[in-house]
Amino acid sequence: MTNLRVMYMLNKKVLAVVISAALGLTACNGDDEIVYVDKPIDSAISSTVAEGKTLSNTPDIIVKSAIQDVSEVTITIAATSDLHGRLFGYDYAIDGEDKDAGLTRIATLLKEEKAKTSNMILIDIGDTVQGNSAQLFNDHPTHPVVSTLNALDYDLWVPGNHEFNFEREFIDRNLAHFNGAVVSSNIKWEESSTNYIRSFQVFEVDGAKVAIVGLTPSNIPNWEASAPDHFKGLKFDEELASTQAAVDTLIAKHHPDVIVGAFHLGRTSGGGTGVYKIAAAMADQFDVIIAGHEHATYIESITKSEVGADIVTQDISAEGKHSAEDKTLAGVYDESNRTNSVKIIEPGKWGSALAKADIKLKKNAAGKWEMVDTTLANISTYNIEQDTDISAQYQYVDDMAKTDAQEVIGKVVGVFTPGGGADEAVHEDINNEVGRLYTTIHTAKVQDTPLMDFINAIQLQESGADISAVSLFSDGSNLIDDQDYAKKDSTRLYKYDNTLIGVNITGENLKRYMEWSYSYFNPYKDGDITVSFRKGAKSYNYDQFDGKINFVVDLTGDVLTMDENYKVTNEGSRIDISEINGEPFDSNATYKLALNSYRYGSQVKKYGWVSDTGEDKFYDSVNETTYAIRDMLTGFVLTNKAVNAGDYINNNWEFKQYQANGAITLARTDKGAGQALWTQLVNKEICVKIDPENPKYPGILHSVNFNDASSYFANPNKDNADQDKVYEGCVEAP
Repeated sequence: MTNLRVMYMLNKKVLAVVISAALGLTACNGDDEIVYVDKPIDSAISSTVAEGKTLSNTPDIIVKSAIQDVSEVTITIAATSDLHGRLFGYDYAIDGEDKDAGLTRIATLLKEEKAKTSNMILIDIGDTVQGNSAQLFNDHPTHPVVSTLNALDYDLWVPGNHEFNFEREFIDRNLAHFNGAVVSSNIKWEESSTNYIRSFQVFEVDGAKVAIVGLTPSNIPNWEASAPDHFKGLKFDEELASTQAAVDTLIAKHHPDVIVGAFHLGRTSGGGTGVYKIAAAMADQFDVIIAGHEHATYIESITKSEVGADIVTQDISAEGKHSAEDKTLAGVYDESNRTNSVKIIEPGKWGSALAKADIKLKKNAAGKWEMVDTTLANISTYNIEQDTDISAQYQYVDDMAKTDAQEVIGKVVGVFTPGGGADEAVHEDINNEVGRLYTTIHTAKVQDTPLMDFINAIQLQESGADISAVSLFSDGSNLIDDQDYAKKDSTRLYKYDNTLIGVNITGENLKRYMEWSYSYFNPYKDGDITVSFRKGAKSYNYDQFDGKINFVVDLTGDVLTMDENYKVTNEGSRIDISEINGEPFDSNATYKLALNSYRYGSQVKKYGWVSDTGEDKFYDSVNETTYAIRDMLTGFVLTNKAVNAGDYINNNWEFKQYQANGAITLARTDKGAGQALWTQLVNKEICVKIDPENPKYPGILHSVNFNDASSYFANPNKDNADQDKVYEGCVEAP
């Protein structure tokens, strides 16, 4: 190994490599300050993606500021996560503005924040270039969202799982074309276990060293199981062990004064190790962990504990709103308690907030940096003006995406959701200003509708399966009679880029899959007039089943449960399958099932309900010209110039409680307390209670129940003439 000296600009453009013994220079180029840093040149490191070598865009140490003889310094880390293609604050699926989204709004905040500090280290924590019509630009040499990160002088990027939704060449070139550091400690070359990208990056601010350690979900091979070329040659190691190894190397090599985690992980495990577990195990080594993946907004503290012990978490945000740290709850984080806990923060999704960590250090008598305190905040972009410079530079992206989304390709005929509007009670579609349905219960979640049958029918037609499973991903999904069908409507119906898989599955395992899906709902209780959802359950994990199958769901039944090794501990008793293919259901028979690629890898294959070798797979759309499910919807409408609800009426399932003589149906029409309460809900006089920890994903934790007045609350805005205000009255429970 030869040590060379590298000229490295603050905007992260490497200008030249010069031998320090020969040149010993300082230089400047206009407004760009050039800083000399030592970078070891190693044959195992490459500035372009090469098999078996570690991609490295940056020197070992990036010097952000080199002021000498300072005794105190505040290092500011700022972060975004889960942008999902939101360059602009616009949602192309609904063809409308999103007032708390977009790098254009983040850019405005950054101008304000950078004016306060010259020491900011700016990072993005993944799921950056997928979603919101971003795929239109996948063939560009550098994706425009990555170009925008470069234009905004992002210092570091951690790839998320959705970066691997496309051919590996896509992520290779975009990581290589990013001007800053690309880090993740657990992505390795399969043959050699060499890092694909660096585990960490060290920054120097006025002599203080701060290191950022990256992580990407280890479950990617399961999520992308149908398209192994997306991660060809790569493996994803377990998160905690990878982090521990990376930090050990980091400390031995660089002796950093501060260690920050940049983890594209949820707080709890969703196929892999979650942030909580890592934070608890390594609280004595990390000072701050900034996370992504969960699409949540939080500020918490995690207490140091041994692996396997109970994890102690504390919400340390002011008023529980997760926008600022409450120092009366958090206390001072300094040398006296630094090894006892670690603070964690996530800034939500789509650029809804900029996470910020101010880390204050001072030198002790021996000249060693010591911790004074850390302070966290999530700075909202709601109603922030979009930066005019970035908007102008990338206007072509907005123009192209809108033109594509708005292209009319057919006509909608008939009623796809009973009542017309998506909301079960008020029959109105999602209020885009507030960002939710009134009750947050979509009719298509509780009734068999042509809306879901349309998607299932396309999956059945394309795959040749007997049964199809589909999730209602978005509460904004609906088709209205006589509307023009534009390309954006396919995205509204099916927001992800999933491909389609066909598998042979036994009746026993099919029922387990169905039981698992319907565990999304809470049990029915006497007096319920609505349904509710199990806390922590994700709507995208609730699939509905269509095709040549008939079944009834009883919400009084047990839910399927599994142990940590996915062994079934309770088979569940909610699903009663009467027949498949015109014959009585047989748990020993084999059936043909169509499902999306994510569900195939993340649940059905992972849980052992089909072979993990792929031998049960009989169809894979990655081999087809049209491989994405939502593009199949678009292709159908393009060919037929219309989609007719009358063609998609296959009433093959229902909730027992919603049958004509079902408990919920009877309660709503009892001419007593149940009907009176239902009428109040229909009239927007009362509100359901949603999960207060995640209002952006409004899970309904309690069914409205006429025997329990605490299960709902009066809408304080019920008489307001402004319907947006009426909806806002239900956003937060008192």
